[in-house]
Amino acid sequence: MSFEEAAHLYQALSENVTFDTAMAVDGRNIVVSAEEWKALKDEQRKQIYFNLMENAAKGNGFSYGRRYITESEANTVLNNFFSALNSERVLSAMSEMTGMGDLNYASMQATRFVPGQFLTRHKDVVEQEGRKLAYVFNLSPEWHPDWGGLLQFFNEDGATTESWTPNFNTLSLFTVENIHSVTYLTPFAKKPRYALTGWFGKR
Repeated sequence: MSFEEAAHLYQALSENVTFDTAMAVDGRNIVVSAEEWKALKDEQRKQIYFNLMENAAKGNGFSYGRRYITESEANTVLNNFFSALNSERVLSAMSEMTGMGDLNYASMQATRFVPGQFLTRHKDVVEQEGRKLAYVFNLSPEWHPDWGGLLQFFNEDGATTESWTPNFNTLSLFTVENIHSVTYLTPFAKKPRYALTGWFGKR
């Protein structure tokens, strides 16, 4: 993708998208809108944060901004990107490049990580969705690796194998069986970490 096209996507995410917050709290995966979060009392927010940290300490936690994108997306730039991912040309190219057979759909969500957010180790296998290949299209200009937000991969025993910096206008691809995480975004991160993410699959 050209730098200009990626810049338009970044602008759409940073200026036009309202993100909900996805979190793991009390053993449940929840999604809270900005309005719902503001409506909570301070003590409720503290309790949610405490539970979030307790879960994360046990290797089961996440907190990040997200918004699912579908073909009915009103933002033209995001809608065009979603349509391109689901075009026969892209799906055929991904099928051929990965040797995964006839991939026939791509899902997409806009994601935003701000300081204090993270995604602990996990796999992306969801049998009922037919996920095969995960992708992350990075849209954070001038990202500094010391800010966190690295896409990190692990062996089954927890040993780190690779870490990928979310450099602007780069595409990361990996199979859904890969154990991975997004590292904690530090308090001194100057910008949010934006990306368009999802899965190519077979239904």
